[in-house]
Amino acid sequence: MDGSNFIFITGTGRSGTNILKELLAKHTQVASLPFEHRFTVDPRGVYDFLNTYPSYWSPYWADHKIKDLEDFLMSLAVKNSDEVATSKNNTTPVPYNGWELSKWIPDYEQHVRVFIEQLVEFSYEAKWPGTQAAVENNKMYFADPNNIDNTWDAARNFISTCYHSICMAQAKAKFVEDNTHNLLFTGTIYKLFPEAKMIHMVRDPRDVITSLMCQKWAPSELSQTIAWYNSVMQTWNKQKRSIDPQFYIEIRLEDLIENGKIVCEKIEDHIEIDVFGCTEIMDLSNGNIGRYLKELSSKQIDEINSGVKSALEQYGYR
Repeated sequence: MDGSNFIFITGTGRSGTNILKELLAKHTQVASLPFEHRFTVDPRGVYDFLNTYPSYWSPYWADHKIKDLEDFLMSLAVKNSDEVATSKNNTTPVPYNGWELSKWIPDYEQHVRVFIEQLVEFSYEAKWPGTQAAVENNKMYFADPNNIDNTWDAARNFISTCYHSICMAQAKAKFVEDNTHNLLFTGTIYKLFPEAKMIHMVRDPRDVITSLMCQKWAPSELSQTIAWYNSVMQTWNKQKRSIDPQFYIEIRLEDLIENGKIVCEKIEDHIEIDVFGCTEIMDLSNGNIGRYLKELSSKQIDEINSGVKSALEQYGYR
């Protein structure tokens, strides 16, 4: 599938990206998933692999990195047979239990196998000191560190094939992808799919931070959350400088809700499909605008205003 059929949504939180994805997914030609697939953006995922391999190289390191990537991708394929994993006396959820990408991406496991085959030049039976204990006739993967173009081509083909499979299954022409932290990997996404389009959904930083403090995957203490947010935004601003400005647009959630027609025209010009009609069949009132005013004290609001002053000014929040 041509990357021009991919729309990457990004943002610092879920509320805005969820609303935008839901809006675009109302279009008859846009496919989507009801969750973040995560096989690209998470640690051990595709972007992690691309940006660390081969920053340095040894035959064993290459073997380990490719096998780790393979293990991670396959761990997302089906639901783990055990509902929990037990460590000592603690019971913890199995990582990614319930993702089941094979349910949503036809032939996902086969796509992974092809990807790994394209990364590996040959395999051979051998063991080194880091080989897993009790493994006999261990098969090691070899990949030439000078063939980095092949690595990126293989990743491009894998991601594209997965997205194409989703579109085929849903009988749609375009795919909208909404991993929240796409903005941290914008340079990688642009290198893979320069013909694609990205939309950064901006939300009032004060509302974002209020929301983040309630999430299990972010800090709950205000000063820490401010530092967390600023680091994400600083990374996004750095990423923007490495790509063509035509690749992305930034829209504010508040503007979409309050001035839907004008914002939809901007989106339509960017992704070249009509989406304004989709606003008539969805509720745009659940953006929780001004949440921080209801949930934070005046002292906390002052701390945020001071801590994220740069972002407030950058996006015109007062």
